[in-house]
Amino acid sequence: MAASGDWGAGLPATRDLTSNDETISVLTMASAMIASGTPINELKDKYFGSNEGTTPGPTVVISAIGSAESKMLMKSLPNFHLVCVYAMFGEKNRIKTKAEHQNGQDFVRMKVQQLKWLFEGEAGKTWEVLAVDDGCPDDSKSLARAIIKADGMENVRVLDLADTVSDETHERHEFFKSRGLTAGCKQSRKGGAILYGLMEGSKCDKENAIVMYTDSDLSTDMSLCGLLADGILGKPNAAMSMGARYGMAGTFLVKPPDCGAAGHPQSHFEQPNMMKIVMRHWVRVRLLPMLVGIMDTQCAFKCFRASDLMPIINEVKGLGADFDMELLLCALSHYQGAGKKDQAKLCEVYPTLFTEDFAESNFMATADDPDKSYKTYAGMTTGMVKMHERYVPEGGGRDTAKEVVAWANELTWESYKKMVLKLQADNGNTLIDKDFTLEEIKAACA
Repeated sequence: MAASGDWGAGLPATRDLTSNDETISVLTMASAMIASGTPINELKDKYFGSNEGTTPGPTVVISAIGSAESKMLMKSLPNFHLVCVYAMFGEKNRIKTKAEHQNGQDFVRMKVQQLKWLFEGEAGKTWEVLAVDDGCPDDSKSLARAIIKADGMENVRVLDLADTVSDETHERHEFFKSRGLTAGCKQSRKGGAILYGLMEGSKCDKENAIVMYTDSDLSTDMSLCGLLADGILGKPNAAMSMGARYGMAGTFLVKPPDCGAAGHPQSHFEQPNMMKIVMRHWVRVRLLPMLVGIMDTQCAFKCFRASDLMPIINEVKGLGADFDMELLLCALSHYQGAGKKDQAKLCEVYPTLFTEDFAESNFMATADDPDKSYKTYAGMTTGMVKMHERYVPEGGGRDTAKEVVAWANELTWESYKKMVLKLQADNGNTLIDKDFTLEEIKAACA
């Protein structure tokens, strides 16, 4: 292990999610950082590249700093139980080890290792994992169950969404049927699986039970769950917590195999969907004012009190690309209705490092349809109009948004594509909260 003054010596800039040794090295380094007594802010000043004339350090070091901060926050929290949920679809490769497949991340074992490390030495604080299969054609559930059995993982379970959907006697059958999930789970699109996992987690009656969900891969370290727990149990008046991958200081985006950690705002500028994200935010703050101040609404790293989940989940109707946003919207609407008046405290947002996994992503545009991302983001715009009409009351922003609603209702994916390309050509790198006028937007669509 490097000396405390030189944590990044000899380390590569980027991150290899297929290397178990590297994943474990993050935890080992985080433990050493804690033992060294070096203040977290001092480590951030040195390695985050936020000071003028500095650049971010190696990804492993930045990851270790985040994990160290997460574990240190755990010590001040009351006893609690954490339920971790993730969906599995098409995970036949990433669930394997690197020796078994070139894209293998061994994510079932590695997530468990990260959680074990985080909770080690924290008597009275416990955790469990719920992996949800939503009809994976490659039988991801059997692969996961074999690993769980072989390693004797007592607090890791695999749920099968198909059992719930197809069984008319199941308590949640009508819930999913009303959302388009019938025999089989092809319509789930991750949203259905996450909802099922959150429902199961909501049943937990242990002291201070909280439930989080994340992606199945290792893009966000589970060792950061201490941040999420602190956001609910360590902050007065906070209702929920979440991570952010971009849009604020302390966020980092890593694009292996060639790129290291890019901080804010460079990470946003490097996004292939940069202008689409800008436009999504532009529409969002005008149509869904309760989301103001949250840049990365789509981040799959959100946490709730178990006792709050069912009233929130019962309002979520969509399962598609805007699922994460609608879940967040339903949560904030619930908390506002419950009498929490301090908007800034409804949701604690923590910046995180996110490592892209292009090789196995289920959500990237395909060569068969190069316009897929334009269609997806245009569809999100339509979805936000529907959410606006459903969640924003008269007098709560409906009047001022009428012109934006009228424009969005006329938007096609072809005009959306024309707008994005025009705005990108005219503006270049654009901050996520760029304040375009509606006239500029309309002109770009023409």
